[in-house]
Amino acid sequence: MGVSSSAVNQRYNRTNSDLLPNNMKRNIHGIFCLEGDWWNDFNRASTVKPILKLLSQGVGLSVPFIHRDVGTREELVYYLRRWRQASGKRYPILYLAFHGGPNCLYVGDQRRSDAVVKLDELAEMLGSGLSGRAVHFGSCGTMKTDRRNIQRFLKATGLEAATGFKSDIEWLQSSVFDVLFFEAFLRYAITRKGVSSVNQVISTEHRHMKRALEFRMEIRDRQKR
Repeated sequence: MGVSSSAVNQRYNRTNSDLLPNNMKRNIHGIFCLEGDWWNDFNRASTVKPILKLLSQGVGLSVPFIHRDVGTREELVYYLRRWRQASGKRYPILYLAFHGGPNCLYVGDQRRSDAVVKLDELAEMLGSGLSGRAVHFGSCGTMKTDRRNIQRFLKATGLEAATGFKSDIEWLQSSVFDVLFFEAFLRYAITRKGVSSVNQVISTEHRHMKRALEFRMEIRDRQKR
């Protein structure tokens, strides 16, 4: 049975003060996606682009997105700098779709020593002053690391939150989850209160997938006075 447009609209017309105003739905919370090469095989063209296109065409939503392929560390640095400048204001969600491991991403040829980009290095690439933005790691195992590593990353960059997975993830299942996750993220402002609400939505509405994929959200700790 299909969901009526009135039901969808009602879902988005909540009174929670931290929800985005209806007239802003189409203009903010864009997604800036950087994607690595999944297979090192020109005949296999897996990509997260369909996820972004689906979100951009959803009922009650029109999510703007930018997608760029990244094959080297230099390209990663270049596009992260582009994001933190003009693009970041309209596209406050950074979606990093790469192979990964605990506390790191793999960029380019994994046989190279410089393919490993640890969170501390990623923080240096991003720079500071990124409050009101968040990053989602669409990678295996990046969030399987000590909480202190993630908090150091968040403190250095100013990002409100980092999300991702602690385990190796299956492509199709994680893609479905990413759609649901971004849909939940788009309901709220990217503030400490907003991302906490997103975490609650995921924990209640999608708890089984959250558990299966070992999804994790870390929210930047408040600065001690």
